[in-house]
Amino acid sequence: MDVSLNRFRNDSPSLAQRSRPLRSVDEWLQQSAVSTEFEITDVHLPVLVVGAGPAGLAAMAALKRAGVAFEGVESHSRVGGIWDQSNPLSSIYDSLKTNTSRLTTHLALPMPRTWPDYPHHRQVKEYLQYFATVEGLISRIHFRTDFERAWKSDRGTWFVALRTAGASRSFVQEVRAIVVATGFHHKRNRIIPEPMWQQAVSCKLDVIHSSDYRCAASYAGKRVLVVGLGVSGADIADEVSRVAARTLLSFRNAPWIVPANVLGKPADAAVGAAAWLPFWVQREALRVAQAWYVGHPRHLGLPIPTHGLLDRFAIADRGISKALRARRVVVRSRVTSIREGVAVFEDPGQRPEAIDAVIFATGYARRYPLLDELRASSNDLSDDLAFLIFDRRETGLTFMSLPITTTGGWPVFVEQGRAIAAYFAAEQRGGANIQAFNARRRLPSPDFKRSVYRRADGFHVDGRTYARSLRRLTGWLSE
Repeated sequence: MDVSLNRFRNDSPSLAQRSRPLRSVDEWLQQSAVSTEFEITDVHLPVLVVGAGPAGLAAMAALKRAGVAFEGVESHSRVGGIWDQSNPLSSIYDSLKTNTSRLTTHLALPMPRTWPDYPHHRQVKEYLQYFATVEGLISRIHFRTDFERAWKSDRGTWFVALRTAGASRSFVQEVRAIVVATGFHHKRNRIIPEPMWQQAVSCKLDVIHSSDYRCAASYAGKRVLVVGLGVSGADIADEVSRVAARTLLSFRNAPWIVPANVLGKPADAAVGAAAWLPFWVQREALRVAQAWYVGHPRHLGLPIPTHGLLDRFAIADRGISKALRARRVVVRSRVTSIREGVAVFEDPGQRPEAIDAVIFATGYARRYPLLDELRASSNDLSDDLAFLIFDRRETGLTFMSLPITTTGGWPVFVEQGRAIAAYFAAEQRGGANIQAFNARRRLPSPDFKRSVYRRADGFHVDGRTYARSLRRLTGWLSE
């Protein structure tokens, strides 16, 4: 029987929206239980992991180590997710290196010391393929297989519609539970400002989203407008400006630009090492480093950000500050229209400019299969996930949700995978704490931010606090 997911749409919003932040997992455990109606999954069936990028591989490795039967599905022909540039969904450009260092970007298996501090994407792909081989995961993954949809059976299991490449129709498999590890920095999730896009197309300009950008060669001698100042926007504007006749960078809100290296060492490793210090000390240290290595935003031609350092995600300087100082990249306010090949900007003091090409570095939407159907009436998806991974309404539905931290996010994947594996392993052995967890899964999760990212959504967290909380949860579930 198909159990409609619409039955969850009118549930009351998560209690996380209405209660004061909890400081620890132990405080979370001290809350009174509010529900015992959750059903145990069928332990005789495998767990299905959707996606074989870093998140999916971390989840599979944890499930395997915990003795939980699982199968993986991956739409591409190899592991690696977007880090394999041959993947049709990949948003990787030719020159891309990791935004965080190899010291904080790993799946508990260190990257080689001989690699650069910020590895090239081909090295990252090699690392993920090696990890999957060492962990013995390859034989457990069905490649070239798309996840299409899923629905509940009348006995609490999940029916999943899958389609292999070239097949005329999908096939259905029954599984115990689903771990969604599809990421969100891929082409299916890209955000395209349709009115502006159509204006640029109607002018017969060269128009792409940054997810389709590969290299700067085709922009030689052109007047290029890059829309958006995130990680990709900064990198692409810098790269294109080396060959373009003129490069304009238009954006809505200015981020802080911080150094990628401090005293010759990766800045994110320094941030991680200083995480035990009071927040005001961390912020002041970053302010000094930012002023010394990057400089005041006004010296770069940028407006001063309307938020403080560490209130929102900051951009690591991988060349954009030099491009701005040299005026290879020219800052412009938000573009309001593109007419007859001319870009018009919000600031009336900035004259309209003729352009030949537009690159929309407008980011990606955080979308996950099934979560939109199940979510309550919340503006923040994080409110619908206990500990940012467990669906609040379905015991058999979990998400490797890619929280944003000040250091590399992959170690967080490891902790998320271990918590998920601990939950399903506890179900298998009849663990005493499973019912206690389910009775509290709709209650507010602990505060994972502390003082960091207070002006960003719930997926922006203090990585050290979040990882420590997941380790405590994993240990408790394993008792």
